[in-house]
Amino acid sequence: MLCNLFLLDQVAYYRLRGRLYINRKKMIKIKMNLKKLTNISIVATSYNISTLTEKLDFKSGLPTGIALNPQWVTGIIDSEGNFSIFVQKTKDKPKFSLAFKVTQKEHSKGILVDLQKYFNCGNIYWDNQKENAYKFTINKIEDIIEKVIPHLDKYPLLTSKYLDYQDFKKAALLLKAKLHLSKEYDLAYKTSEEILSLKNNMNSLRSFEERWKYLESCQPIKLNNEWVQGFIDGEGSFQFGIVDTVNRGKPYLALSHTLEIAQSNHDILLLNAFIQFFGCGYLKPKYDINDINAAKNSRIVNRFILNQYSVVTELLDKYPLMTRKHLDYLDWKKLIQLKSEGAHKTPEGLQKMKDIKTFMNRGRGE
Repeated sequence: MLCNLFLLDQVAYYRLRGRLYINRKKMIKIKMNLKKLTNISIVATSYNISTLTEKLDFKSGLPTGIALNPQWVTGIIDSEGNFSIFVQKTKDKPKFSLAFKVTQKEHSKGILVDLQKYFNCGNIYWDNQKENAYKFTINKIEDIIEKVIPHLDKYPLLTSKYLDYQDFKKAALLLKAKLHLSKEYDLAYKTSEEILSLKNNMNSLRSFEERWKYLESCQPIKLNNEWVQGFIDGEGSFQFGIVDTVNRGKPYLALSHTLEIAQSNHDILLLNAFIQFFGCGYLKPKYDINDINAAKNSRIVNRFILNQYSVVTELLDKYPLMTRKHLDYLDWKKLIQLKSEGAHKTPEGLQKMKDIKTFMNRGRGE
């Protein structure tokens, strides 16, 4: 049995059986096989889509012909991407290779499939079997030059990972020119040393000071909806606290709900941009973020924390997450709804809330 579902202009996108991206610039007609959909009820408006019950699969890719938003792609690369230069010593000249990759746990492998379709190249491999993680990787110089670089030049990275990308890009252009293979020894040697220098200043080898000062030079950092959506898919987490505590000698149950976005302390100025984007929230730990020494001496992982429920839902109901993290978001909303209904005031209701919390995030399993 088939039916047609018309999703109107302004709908950002949603997922059925995993994910579904809807181009906001035009109406898309989608055929759904109802025999393959179980317990899914969709309500579509011109501004959002709400699901009453869902049974989603985040391991499969988007339907043919449906594309990722390019800003989301940059957001997920900023959070989960990596640029690497490899060197293999040989008897004659060093052999160089490049790798651009995005990693994800198996439960959200579908976004890697989507990225492979988006770039129309690359492969998906096991990245870490112990952690049940996969990687989408692009290694061919031609694909890096023709696919990855044009995208990231048009939709730039916003974290300090941009510096690694710039060095990666330089290496790609040098390797394409094959000057390191020149018969002129001096030219080949100079080019090889330049590529080695780029490699030895990337990723974990890049200094804290260089990363921090780069973001300082980028102020103010302006975020957009789709980039934030992708970045939350990678670095966000939904927390709901249920804690028995005492205040002024009186015991009470403390309930709290937050969206948290983590980032290394050298990118604290990027986290501060979320405060400007949402118009609220705070950073943890607290210190003078404009003081490079204070940032360097803070804990390695800093967080942006947002506890305004309506601000979060206004964004993520319109721009739903594309990884399995979306299920954590839905459970987070359920807990907040139960709290507003006073469910925590009864033993049964409180237990229900604790059960939902237990199976969120890592408790959901692989």
